[in-house]
Amino acid sequence: MKTPKSLLKKMATLLAAVGLAACGTGIANANDLFNPNLDLVTAVDAPNSPPVGWNVLGILSASFPTGGFGDGEASEPWCNVSPPSAPNGYGIFFKGFSGHTNSDPNLNDVCSVYLYQDNPCSAGTKETLSGYVACESSFSAIQPPPPILPAPDVILYVEFLDNSGTVLASNAFSCIPGMGKTGFSSIVNLTTPQYTAPAGTVTVRAGGAMLYAYSTSGAQGLFMDSFDLESVPAPGSPAITTQPIAATVKPGGTATFTVGTTPVADTYSWLFQGTVLTDSPGHISGSTTATLTISGASTNDIGVYQAVVSNSSGLNRSMKVPLALNGLNVFPVVNLSGVIGSTYEIDRAPTVTGPWTSFSTNKLTMQPQYIIDTTLPVSQSEFYREVWLY
Repeated sequence: MKTPKSLLKKMATLLAAVGLAACGTGIANANDLFNPNLDLVTAVDAPNSPPVGWNVLGILSASFPTGGFGDGEASEPWCNVSPPSAPNGYGIFFKGFSGHTNSDPNLNDVCSVYLYQDNPCSAGTKETLSGYVACESSFSAIQPPPPILPAPDVILYVEFLDNSGTVLASNAFSCIPGMGKTGFSSIVNLTTPQYTAPAGTVTVRAGGAMLYAYSTSGAQGLFMDSFDLESVPAPGSPAITTQPIAATVKPGGTATFTVGTTPVADTYSWLFQGTVLTDSPGHISGSTTATLTISGASTNDIGVYQAVVSNSSGLNRSMKVPLALNGLNVFPVVNLSGVIGSTYEIDRAPTVTGPWTSFSTNKLTMQPQYIIDTTLPVSQSEFYREVWLY
């Protein structure tokens, strides 16, 4: 992950802003964050590999924010509340046991881990962040306070940045008073107060963090899932009257996404997987207009699209909608009958005389046995033969 150069500097500002606030509750509907339920995973239990669309920064040492750290989080399927029945869901697992106590009274192996995501924003926009949070019974932040300052904490945070990446306002909401404290099964949905973007804002950074955690004996984990950033645009900003619609096209087909606003927006920008798109001749057009067109769609275009619209009063973001490809293929099926237990090779050729190419080797376990040729492209004239091997 490429860490924004302003991130370390702004962490000190963020820590100064940490404070207790009344716990709230809300319904997480995954409004403004890409992969808010953390179901898309780069890697499970791998250093510096957060869920797709998210960034992670881990710091080890009480000399925060200096000191290197590489493995303070993992994306694991048992940390999943989105929804609880989803078979392939993931949540974030903060490794509170990665820090440890020693003879140093300052606990110089304390660890802090930030999980965050950036989105376009403008002055006057009001942002509210929700997330599900729980910890195990021996997590350091809910133990008697150690002889260090600051004490461990767990936060949901919202920051507003200008176009140089400088933090203009840093807001932190302590989850400790309201989060579940007996394991992941006790996870609780918490919501921050509403924060207003100050003048000069171009980015909102939102996420969760484990601060100054240290190891204790037994169960020390912290868990988060299903983040939801709810936005209220500044008065006078374009209201989105027509949301883009999910598209499914055949491979090589053309997909279009359209957004409508009142009043008509002055500027348009389309995002793909959270990254700003630019026009590409013969492939992408309309990236700065109300209608985005993807021509010659391929697997590289599969993902989530979103429109960002603005005028002199402020900015607004559309719903995120997916593009999928739907290719219909009729694959040849070879009906193989032979001696049960024997192994046969299936060859194919463009003519009855060859040249023959092997595409499948099969041990006959039933009779008949069906072998599907999924080789692409499918040919309208193809010949097959079976060769007994042993």
